[in-house]
Amino acid sequence: MAPQISLYTLLTKDVSLQESITLAADAGFDAVDIRMREDGIHIVPEISASEAEDVRKMVEDAGLHVSGLTTYWEAGKVDRNEARVELDGIAAALQTANILGAGFVRISSGDYSRDYDYEVHRAAFRDQIMRVASMGAAHGIVVTPEQHGARYISSAGQCLDMLRGLEHPNLGVVFDPGNAVSEGFERPWVQVRMLGAWIKNVHVKNRMPAEGPAQEHERLPGGNVRVDEGVLAWDEIADELIAIGYDGYLTAEDFAEFDTLAEKLKWNADFLRNLASRWE
Repeated sequence: MAPQISLYTLLTKDVSLQESITLAADAGFDAVDIRMREDGIHIVPEISASEAEDVRKMVEDAGLHVSGLTTYWEAGKVDRNEARVELDGIAAALQTANILGAGFVRISSGDYSRDYDYEVHRAAFRDQIMRVASMGAAHGIVVTPEQHGARYISSAGQCLDMLRGLEHPNLGVVFDPGNAVSEGFERPWVQVRMLGAWIKNVHVKNRMPAEGPAQEHERLPGGNVRVDEGVLAWDEIADELIAIGYDGYLTAEDFAEFDTLAEKLKWNADFLRNLASRWE
């Protein structure tokens, strides 16, 4: 079965959630992955149940559904008080996601810190992520830490090291090989084969590396380009996803420049729909 295509609303950060939903529907997406953060793009963590119901109705009235809720809560804080705040935030986000009808909630792993050894960070993440998985199970929602730079899961290898042995039906990862172009790069087809069934959502974007300053190695320099112009060969990645039986969403997260937002969303919806046709 071909994956459905979803729009991550960070791409429409300069317009309201209502306009984001309208643009997504007009472009031909199946779903929206709604961003939740304190800045109000597009909903805040303190959203009430009735407000979440209104958002769900708004999405459904446009002929779409909510694929996921993208949050910025973290699993893996070493400080116990900080960890409690994050876990409470995840618990509240899962309640909101349940009302929205979302299938997954994106979280982050802990940020890099040189104050603690790697194994300390790893132990904290593994302990907290299993608590989070149990929370997700209570709502029938999959919790998906995202493969992301400046985190302890920037590469497929790090994802596996953090998660191996913790397999759980309500736990997965957001596979984002575009992020790994700047930090955590392994050949994309290798990444897919390494992560396998852990992949529960796929962010689709592309980057092109560039020459940068000497001795600055935290993030490799490069720029955002259209999905068919960067170093990632998405046809090959799609074929690898097909081979592992992936049937989740293809989610647009394209940061390339277009003349208009409507043009950008339509171009990405068409690209993703064509990519999804490889499953047929």
